[in-house]
Amino acid sequence: MNDNKYILDCDFHTHTGFSDDCYVSVDEMLEGAAAQGIKTLAVTDHYDPGYPDPEFPFTIDFDDYQKTMLENRKKYRGIMDIKIGLEVGIMEGQFDAADRVINAFPYDVILGSFHCLRSIDLYTFDFTDVDGPAMLEDFYTYMYDCLKVFHNYDVVGHFSILDRYIGKLYDYAPFGDVIDETLKLLVQGGKGLEINTSSFKYGTGTWLPRESILRRYRELGGEILTFGSDAHSPEHYRFHFNDAVELARSLGYKYYCVFDQRKPEFFPL
Repeated sequence: MNDNKYILDCDFHTHTGFSDDCYVSVDEMLEGAAAQGIKTLAVTDHYDPGYPDPEFPFTIDFDDYQKTMLENRKKYRGIMDIKIGLEVGIMEGQFDAADRVINAFPYDVILGSFHCLRSIDLYTFDFTDVDGPAMLEDFYTYMYDCLKVFHNYDVVGHFSILDRYIGKLYDYAPFGDVIDETLKLLVQGGKGLEINTSSFKYGTGTWLPRESILRRYRELGGEILTFGSDAHSPEHYRFHFNDAVELARSLGYKYYCVFDQRKPEFFPL
């Protein structure tokens, strides 16, 4: 479902031309969001310290980013509330670099995402001959090990991102324990999950995270839930959000969150 009768008037994972993989200008992205009636937009452009592809360094002129977003926040006041965020790629060995950037400015929300498995760039990796279950177990163990140490984020972005790329929805039961332990870290640390709908634009039709992870986070006491399209162009804002809301309700979620100054505000679903 992607019609004009949206249940939610917010999108909490979006990109602009400040991200190396977004080719749409800030002005066009923000004008598109306002034209669609979005009332709260979190701009969460990419910062991935240590990203292994030299053609995509995924860094930002942070002074210009802040200046531009603050100017647009003023420009759209009364029309759309712009939240200034970052999507930070979490990588082993890069925690200090991430901390320095995150702490340098007063962001509204930090998405902590995994785009790599150590030095493997998941986007360009050839999964043709990979042992899927072994790689998934390695990925979730790596995620757990990183999140035990790195805490400077608010919401984990597209938790089961590997499902988008690996080519098959494998049974998660064999490594359910490490996923459980990771979700417990989130709950105990007051960290959120997002329902990321980006896989639908790629035709994979996979919720990120998959339904079983969303259910387990809720069973473990998790309540901080955001909705993000991961839009890199205006037509993907709030993509499949109505379906995502119905999924969340079916799993027992009563609220969704909007972040301001890195604190969640809860609204009924």
